[in-house]
Amino acid sequence: MIINATTHQGEDGVLRIEVPVRRISSRGFVVLIGGELVLFFGVLIWALFWLLPSGTPFASRNDITPVVETVRGSLSGAINDPLVDVQPGMSVRASNLRGLSMGGSTYYYYVEGGANFDPLSRGSIKRDSVEIMMRDNSGPSLVVIYRVR
Repeated sequence: MIINATTHQGEDGVLRIEVPVRRISSRGFVVLIGGELVLFFGVLIWALFWLLPSGTPFASRNDITPVVETVRGSLSGAINDPLVDVQPGMSVRASNLRGLSMGGSTYYYYVEGGANFDPLSRGSIKRDSVEIMMRDNSGPSLVVIYRVR
């Protein structure tokens, strides 16, 4: 008895095994690439916020020592800081109104809890446009020294 068994051979006589291939659709490919881009940019933004240093001040604390001494002297009366009339019957120190110019920069200050006429206290500039250089609480009241960016 003869059994005819055939194998699936191609025309060249080589056995070929056909395996169905699953392919991703074009929409699935776009979604995959989009997800990878979102992940990549998310990690990049996270790295920028957490690994970069915070904003550095324009000047070091040692550079504003003369400013701090001048403000302390002005508030204590040791330095001649003339009074300027801002309203009838109300006068303030000129340094509080116009600031202190030292080293090519103008520094302003205000005393917390008191009447101040610096640009920040008057509302002529916004809080996010100033750089706070120092909070001095060594005296009877807290003095904040800043400059405009």
